[in-house]
Amino acid sequence: MNDGDSQLTSTTPASTADDTALGHIGVAGVTIPGTLLCVQEIVAECVRLQSRPGAHPRITMTNPEHERNEELMLAHDWDGLAALMLESVDVLARAGADFVVIPSNAPHFAIDRIQQAATIPVVSIVAVTVAECVRRGFRTVGVLGVNTTVEDGLYEAPLRAAGMAPVRLSTERQHELDTLLHDEVINGPQTPTTHEHMVNLISDLVDAGCDSFIAGCTEIPVVITSEAESPLPFVDTTRLLAHVAARRGLGLES
Repeated sequence: MNDGDSQLTSTTPASTADDTALGHIGVAGVTIPGTLLCVQEIVAECVRLQSRPGAHPRITMTNPEHERNEELMLAHDWDGLAALMLESVDVLARAGADFVVIPSNAPHFAIDRIQQAATIPVVSIVAVTVAECVRRGFRTVGVLGVNTTVEDGLYEAPLRAAGMAPVRLSTERQHELDTLLHDEVINGPQTPTTHEHMVNLISDLVDAGCDSFIAGCTEIPVVITSEAESPLPFVDTTRLLAHVAARRGLGLES
């Protein structure tokens, strides 16, 4: 898989007696780090749920040209973004996928358009994340992510509708986070201070009275890999989406 238009990659599980019951998961990626983490976690969760190696559904991945995706998001062109992501969904549908996940948060500003036009189901990372916050009893939830996700309030209305209070970083600190994510995770290698800087930003949410946060950029878990590394409990949107995909691909939920 690479950043070319509609690049397609499939993984096929080792043969098992129950292979006929396994589904076909489509992954419409946006960034390579977030996409790869999601796919790795799908496989790990399938193995955990079935207690045997190789027992995972077929997984097919594709991604649009990254610069075009960034241009559309920065322009808040949600119709254009929906059309771009639907190209990936169509590729996956033609490859035989039963459903699609998009392991990236910001494209979900267009999720209603995508779901309405898609020929196969597309799982919403926002819906499953808010449901997880409710399940865990969170009340005051920080939202971390790139500027578009946070400043345009991707999670704010859904969290409020579910009875929770969303919290943002200050404008200055939010821009620090955006720079960190783009320069040291999405587009470049981590530095010796990347992890410490991320923890410091999370600590701002503690000071703001948060009891939790949403890792609303699928690359945050590349830096903060577990709650043991965080000052606050959090919803790892990447791994959560992967777990939902795994259960659905194994036929354990619809």
